[in-house]
Amino acid sequence: MQNLQFESEQKLEHIPCCLCGKSTFDKVLASYSVDSASHQSFDEEEGGVRERFNLVRCRNCGLQQVNPRPVKKHIGRYYSEDYYAHTSLKSKKAGREDSFLNKWIDFKDEMRILIRRRFYNYPHNYEENENDVGFYRKMFLWFFYLTYRSRLDIIPFTGNGRLLDIGCGNGRYLSTMKKLGWQVSGVEKNPKASKYAREELHLGVNTGDLLDYKYKDKSFDAVTMWHSLEHLYEPLQTLKEIGRILNNDGLLVVAVPNIDSLVAKAFKVYWYGLQLPIHLIAFTPDSITKMLNSAGFDVKKICFDRRGSTLRLSLLNLKNGKYSFLSRLSRFKGAIKMVNFILAKFGSCDIIVIHARKKTSCDV
Repeated sequence: MQNLQFESEQKLEHIPCCLCGKSTFDKVLASYSVDSASHQSFDEEEGGVRERFNLVRCRNCGLQQVNPRPVKKHIGRYYSEDYYAHTSLKSKKAGREDSFLNKWIDFKDEMRILIRRRFYNYPHNYEENENDVGFYRKMFLWFFYLTYRSRLDIIPFTGNGRLLDIGCGNGRYLSTMKKLGWQVSGVEKNPKASKYAREELHLGVNTGDLLDYKYKDKSFDAVTMWHSLEHLYEPLQTLKEIGRILNNDGLLVVAVPNIDSLVAKAFKVYWYGLQLPIHLIAFTPDSITKMLNSAGFDVKKICFDRRGSTLRLSLLNLKNGKYSFLSRLSRFKGAIKMVNFILAKFGSCDIIVIHARKKTSCDV
């Protein structure tokens, strides 16, 4: 864990609501600062007292945010050096290429590529012939499509295929999309991660915030924010800037933790998705919709991502507390997947993915 050495004076700022600008709040909860890698509370003390951060709810619009929050130049202190999105990509373990597992993985990858080409307008490097896909492969293709189409990270290929990922971390997602035919760009505030994406993965990634750069109007067909919006100091301004650089028919995809979920309500300060203070905002489906509408977007759909649920990780957060016996339930991965599936069906999963498009002139 990163060693934190704070000055005697805390570097905090009181701010109005990031959505409506009002300054009347109700306290929701207080949590110690959390290690962004292990998600356990920091042990370092400041003046003999561990740092606690308040999550408050705006009385006017309902947005929940950290207040007071660390000033921008000091937020890096709360990110551990091995924060998952900022580390180098791990190489696959060596194994027999002819093993059943490796063949199955290769086969699934092939099916996913075919699905994107056949059903989502993705480009391919050859003239695909129906005869090239055998009978059994066609059966598997439809089977995979019926299950794979529920994935929330599939973006239809449109326009010139220009994609911007904000908070792209080490470039894992951009690297995948580049292989699928997209012209990719990224913005990442962590210098080490953005340097890795540029030098090791050869991606066009800028270091800093989106507001630091002036992309041309309507530069992109799609913009993605995978668990980055809740980290931003100027979320509304960033969304408005996305509206400027996104094509009129472009797609914005945003994934954020859902504090209105059953898991979040049950685990409270032990919820893995809380992560104060690096998560500056705690969204609900209602508050993320309000913010997107205020920024000039229409929300087309909100999905609940059962694959990304933090239930198991929230259980692991209990291992050092008075509810440590419950952490043993984290071993039952199959049962947890089933619970996540049920929660998603009832609209209470703790990760939400939002698809939004710019409002047209007739919508305004």
